[in-house]
Amino acid sequence: MNKSPFISKTKYIAGIQCHKLLWHYYNAKEEFQEVDAGTQSLFDQGHLVGEYAKKRYPTGIEVSEDIIAFEKVIEQSKQLISKRLPLFEAAFRYKNAYARADILNPAGRKAWEIIEVKSSTQVKDIHLYDLSLQWYTYKGTGLEIKRCYLLHINNEYVRKGEIDPGKLFALEDITSDVKILLPEVEGRLEKMIKVIAAKKYPKIEIGLHCNDPYECPLQEKCFDYLPRHNPLTLYYFKGEKAFSLINDGVTDILKFDDSITLSAKQKIQIQSLRSKREYVNKEGIQSFLNKLAYPLYYLDFETIGTAIPLFDHVKPYQQIPFQFSLHIQASPKSKLEHIGYLAEGKDDPRPELLKLLKKHLGMKGSIVTYNASFEKDKLNKACEAFPAYREWNRKIQARIVDLLDPFKAFYYYNYKQEGSASIKSVLPVLTGKGSDGMEIADGGTASNEYLRVTYGEGVTEKERKTVRKYLEEYCELDTMAMVKIVEKLIKISNGKVDYS
Repeated sequence: MNKSPFISKTKYIAGIQCHKLLWHYYNAKEEFQEVDAGTQSLFDQGHLVGEYAKKRYPTGIEVSEDIIAFEKVIEQSKQLISKRLPLFEAAFRYKNAYARADILNPAGRKAWEIIEVKSSTQVKDIHLYDLSLQWYTYKGTGLEIKRCYLLHINNEYVRKGEIDPGKLFALEDITSDVKILLPEVEGRLEKMIKVIAAKKYPKIEIGLHCNDPYECPLQEKCFDYLPRHNPLTLYYFKGEKAFSLINDGVTDILKFDDSITLSAKQKIQIQSLRSKREYVNKEGIQSFLNKLAYPLYYLDFETIGTAIPLFDHVKPYQQIPFQFSLHIQASPKSKLEHIGYLAEGKDDPRPELLKLLKKHLGMKGSIVTYNASFEKDKLNKACEAFPAYREWNRKIQARIVDLLDPFKAFYYYNYKQEGSASIKSVLPVLTGKGSDGMEIADGGTASNEYLRVTYGEGVTEKERKTVRKYLEEYCELDTMAMVKIVEKLIKISNGKVDYS
């Protein structure tokens, strides 16, 4: 390995997060798994955000993206500086630092502004470290840096017609905050160089930094010594308290002593694990079932939320429902009826989705969802955009019942849930069935795949149809899961549901 490697802003941030992570980037790249579809989708959105940011600087010049021949890129950047025009990805190095500013913008006759583009909606501490390395590098090469800015997504922007790059972004001056970090950069780099040059990675305890500022790609490696039922699996016990116990050698929740303060729910979890038996509060379950009234409508949405709004009357990252599954049961002995909707084409799916929901949700009966705040919010936002549905929505909201409630309250708990009340954890323990083996098995994948086959390029018609079939199967499974869970709760409580 090169004894004096260059540290880019990405690697610098990795070093800020964890020296063990930094060492692996330079010495053991094979330890990293391939980028998954979800992460790639974030990268793609970030790239698109960058393209819109450039539109704010129409005279800007793009510097070569040749990351292999970076010496040529640096030379090209030096030559372009004299033009005094905005430069995109201008590359410079100083000592062991290598930086490419998203936008290097002329300020006055000689100075420059560094503008970092982010797809986030606010300034974060890690952005300051990012810009401090860039400032250090450019200053070291002789450039005069006057200001540092973060150009991030404006979460109050509402699309109306074509995207307006001037309103899509918010420009924040963070010069003073970045300047405070400048004196630390060289010392940090020196420490990082020593870490990289070491034959063995440093021993670092796991902790909050494993997910801050980003989820570390080495978690599987670093966490593999933990037993299955470790403190991180305890209900609402995650965070500093859990890591503190783990790093003190308390890695198994069955070995907790009386000095560890636990909530009633956490005690139930441990008792269930110790006895290998489920915990049941029949009165609690019955109190939930008493809220249900036939006909029952089991409803689930799938949504997309992009940094660049796809439709009018939509904000950045606003979740837009593009699919629903609805199972209807008129009475306890009635056959189930299924209604499904999956948006076709590239138009806003909300008008058709609302039209169908209004048609099929009827005038009475409980609308059963899992984590009701999600469905409620998506309905509210959709009906704000389409006011004709507001009165209907008001009545619908009052009928929504949250199937998550009895599991969040621990009226039922099985040790196999491992501290989770999600439908993915509850369904298998109650019914013996889950989403294993399905091509699409989670909401994130569903969203990414829908975006890819609907708005992406190079997708064949055969592939599009196949993915849509998988999407329909997945969404239908979620509402059928709710049906089965309610059936099981009724049996457990020996109770009834009002269908008068």
